[in-house]
Amino acid sequence: MSPLIAERRALKFSAVSASLFALTGLALGLASGSITILFDSAYSLLSLVLASLSLLALQQARKPADEHFPFGRLTVEPLAVLLKGVVIALVCLFSLVSALWSLVQGGREVTLGLALGFGIVNVLGCLLTWGVLKRYARTANSSLLRAELRQWQMDTWLSTAVVVGFMLTVGLTLSPWAAYARFADPVMVLLIAGYFLPIPVRMVREALRELMFGVPTGPIQRDVVREIEAFDVEPEDVRIAQVGSFLMVDIQLDKQQIETAEEIVDSVEARCERLNLRPVTSITLVT
Repeated sequence: MSPLIAERRALKFSAVSASLFALTGLALGLASGSITILFDSAYSLLSLVLASLSLLALQQARKPADEHFPFGRLTVEPLAVLLKGVVIALVCLFSLVSALWSLVQGGREVTLGLALGFGIVNVLGCLLTWGVLKRYARTANSSLLRAELRQWQMDTWLSTAVVVGFMLTVGLTLSPWAAYARFADPVMVLLIAGYFLPIPVRMVREALRELMFGVPTGPIQRDVVREIEAFDVEPEDVRIAQVGSFLMVDIQLDKQQIETAEEIVDSVEARCERLNLRPVTSITLVT
């Protein structure tokens, strides 16, 4: 399976899963009166919208250069990730405000049996979706798919935290402090949304880094530079930037090295293929 097909299938699977969780969760959230479930369901609905955005970004990024975009549409992928991060951060902030307002109003009653049952099913479904996406990610290496994995990672831990919280709430109702059980739901939202808020912040930071043509993180730069060094090219003569699933490589060669240019480009493209990246290689002749 090619990386492009794997990425497209992963994003479609993510969109279908998100739609199922969102519709079911919104109905049960309203029925149980839990803002925690409503927050979880709103996040799933958001995942559906963002997965559709990722599919659109993937389609646009693969379009060839034309007269309107002579260098292609490389930045579409990090732009989509940036938008995802901003929207997820806004959802977290809105949930924090809603939970605080609920606490000020004296908490809220929740149908715990219904909420707990939904939470358990939700955890299992999120784990399944996260696992399937991780399997696809072994074939396709892109910022879109990494962002999708982060979304489902957040959703999995969020659902787990919801189940644990509802179990503790059930225990609280059986204790002498049962009167405080009505505060458990908004307190859970405060803890969960506050804990996960740094994740979209990191998404925004990484997307901005790619939009500004920053060097790739991890061993990618080192591996590509070593590949080029084998042709007697100094590391300072190599410039590398990662933009989504594209790797931009600019190599400065003098007149004596120009004969090896084609061989260098082939070597870089082979290395990028092993890294599941799409190379955009250029040669700069220096005198």
